[in-house]
Amino acid sequence: MEKRIYTVADVAEVLQISKPKAYELAHRADFPKIMIGRAIRIPIESFNVWLERESRGDYGRIES
Repeated sequence: MEKRIYTVADVAEVLQISKPKAYELAHRADFPKIMIGRAIRIPIESFNVWLERESRGDYGRIES
């Protein structure tokens, strides 16, 4: 089965940043996440869309 969810540690590894920085990122309002109790999970598809927008500088842009 293909992995569909990242942990914060996975995001840190993908972005090559520290875990504390990844947690800081995960607490941003515009960052895609699912809270399960206190656990943060990041849907990979949503993360990829967010990353693409960030890399293009389309902050807050709504696509139709």
